[in-house]
Amino acid sequence: MTAPLLLGPLRSTGRLLLTAALCISLLTGVADAATAYRVKPGDTLSGIAARAGVSMASIQAINPSLRRTDRVQLGRVLKLPNRKLAARTHIVREGQNLTVIARKYGLSVTQLVRANPKYAGGRALWAGTKLTIPARRAAARTSTPGATVRRASVRVSRATGGTWLWPVKGHHNVSSGYGERTLEGEQEIHYGIDIVAPVGTLVSAARSGRVLESRPDFDRGWGWTVVIEHPDGWITRYAHLSANLVRTGELVVRGQPVGRVGNTGRSTGPHLHYGTYLRWNPRDPMSLY
Repeated sequence: MTAPLLLGPLRSTGRLLLTAALCISLLTGVADAATAYRVKPGDTLSGIAARAGVSMASIQAINPSLRRTDRVQLGRVLKLPNRKLAARTHIVREGQNLTVIARKYGLSVTQLVRANPKYAGGRALWAGTKLTIPARRAAARTSTPGATVRRASVRVSRATGGTWLWPVKGHHNVSSGYGERTLEGEQEIHYGIDIVAPVGTLVSAARSGRVLESRPDFDRGWGWTVVIEHPDGWITRYAHLSANLVRTGELVVRGQPVGRVGNTGRSTGPHLHYGTYLRWNPRDPMSLY
């Protein structure tokens, strides 16, 4: 007599094996989507997590040695999971196309077009158009943005109708210069320089002029900001302030305090963002000193 087939237990076992395989696959995928980081002197798990832009729990989840502790060992290599970046809007600038914009945000053109289907057929892309940048993942940061500090060599220039005063007296360390840079996993153009100084340090007007703006501008990431218009078409911006000391419409003289260094808006640490524009066309401030 043939023994009956025991299908129930076999099906249960099959489900267990499948579940285990899926778990292994998911865990492997998470491990692959990670950045290696070697623990340095003074590091803490909370500090590493904050700098990387991820949670402590997510680091512990993919590093078995940290499952039951938050202490990190000097010299140990940790895996840092990729960061999740929220969807956002990009306003197209003159000269940009889908390829340039996709590269800026770490996307493929296919991913960008999928989020903006009306451009799938090769439709023209005009300056001023708003594109949707889909949510995406970016590699964890392993160093503090703008941590490469150089000392500015300050000189006086009279070529543009007046002397330019360095806006933060006694502080000449520039943590992020003018031009292309990567911030929070994204490539961007930095229209200014970041001058490192303690919160509360006085910020002075680089030249005499009239205050165009003195307000909080968090929508554009400037935080508390002051903008001054100068007589010959030049404009200066002082951003991420902790306090504004002038009002819109006020006339200021060269060297007059206009604010205090802060860490407001889209900022990675206490500093002054100093921008210079000629008739609103950005110029490298360092070319004026």
